[in-house]
Amino acid sequence: MTAKTTRILKEARPLLWPWCAVTLAGALPLVLRQSDPILLGSNILEISLVFTGVGILLLATLSLGNEFQHRTLSLLLSQPVSRMEIWGEKMSVTLVAVLSAAMVVCYGWRSALQEEPKLWVFGGALVITTIASATFWTLIARSTLGGLVLSCMVPYFIVIVAWATLPERIRETGDFSLPAAIPVVSIATFALLCYAGVMLWLGRRTLARFQVTGGMAGDDLLMAVPGVMPEALAGLFRCRPTGPFLNLIRKELRLLRPLWLLTLLVV
Repeated sequence: MTAKTTRILKEARPLLWPWCAVTLAGALPLVLRQSDPILLGSNILEISLVFTGVGILLLATLSLGNEFQHRTLSLLLSQPVSRMEIWGEKMSVTLVAVLSAAMVVCYGWRSALQEEPKLWVFGGALVITTIASATFWTLIARSTLGGLVLSCMVPYFIVIVAWATLPERIRETGDFSLPAAIPVVSIATFALLCYAGVMLWLGRRTLARFQVTGGMAGDDLLMAVPGVMPEALAGLFRCRPTGPFLNLIRKELRLLRPLWLLTLLVV
């Protein structure tokens, strides 16, 4: 077994169980179609679709996010391997995991997608955008959660703008086969692909120039960039020489600090 094969297996191992969960959620419509028809009228399919979307985002950010979580990024970048080779290996594993999960989802929802063929192209653009932007936003946020949230911000904005641009008749009926929907969906798809291209270049460039300084490799966005939060407020989350119980509470609140900032950005 070569060193490259070992590195690829190391990248693929943490994605196995999340990949299984996403594919099971994507295949859920196939099971429900053959079960009780009452389940088809419930919210189970909608919930599974949301879970699948979040799971695909997680698969895209998990490969690099695990390095920050386990504080192994400095060790990874110190290996006698070029950063572009590391980027290529991570992107290859992520590409296989995300695309295979997306294919299962498309097969499970093929009846709905066959009614609206344009959704195939738009959905494919969303998946490509997710993969392309994951590296850059995970490096910026320095966490899996941060990369997940930031990766979906711009695509979500494009989808909202496209939905608001559609005529009211299409929004009410959901019929994307009408001629008025074609230019809106095409422009939104083109915007997603352009954004994906820019993010792919930025992610590759950011990883090539990423600097790991001491213990900051495992810190999140707010710890790596202290100026994001005032120093007086950041000091409230630092541990004290006494008070182990309060230190435990401070530690838990500190771990949630990136979530507060990302929630503000999303709002």
